[in-house]
Amino acid sequence: MRTIKITTHWTTEQADDIYLLLDELKTAIWQSYGADIVKMHQKTAREQEEKKAEDGFNDDLLF
Repeated sequence: MRTIKITTHWTTEQADDIYLLLDELKTAIWQSYGADIVKMHQKTAREQEEKKAEDGFNDDLLF
């Protein structure tokens, strides 16, 4: 893993520009991959539920 250092000594205007850039990036990624991301999370949740059911343990206490 690599670490990237980001300068944080920005002017208010520079910070706002970065914030807007990240918002635009998030929107563009969601438009391109949003449906796939949702499907991935749904699949992961299903797999976790299936694994929990297969374990045979019921840790839910009834009292």
